[in-house]
Amino acid sequence: MATKVTRFTLRYCLHSGSSRGVRAFLESSLVPFATAHPHIPVDVAMQPGRHPTLQAEYGSEVPPRLVSLRNATRAEVLELVERYRDMSGQRVRRFTQRGLGKTPSVQGEWMPYRQLDDAHEVVRA
Repeated sequence: MATKVTRFTLRYCLHSGSSRGVRAFLESSLVPFATAHPHIPVDVAMQPGRHPTLQAEYGSEVPPRLVSLRNATRAEVLELVERYRDMSGQRVRRFTQRGLGKTPSVQGEWMPYRQLDDAHEVVRA
């Protein structure tokens, strides 16, 4: 089952130039985001002299995701918050086997050049 984000933590510096976009996001876009998604708590913490970060927590079974917001604009911060809101938190897995079953198809093997009889003409609009 896919988990959803349980908490956001925004960390930024009050004076740093790399936190300018995060401060603009906090002034203009945080309140509309928080009112649209009241089930997601958003913590804001100041870290003097540090670059801004966004931490998304997805519950106890999934480690939190941490992304740097250094020199990001307000729109980029909003895009990252929305992207991490929609993510499940699970890492992308690589499948090592093809999706073949042990039972062969009842309909037979598909052949791209199989000829159809005249009753089954393809009509294109």
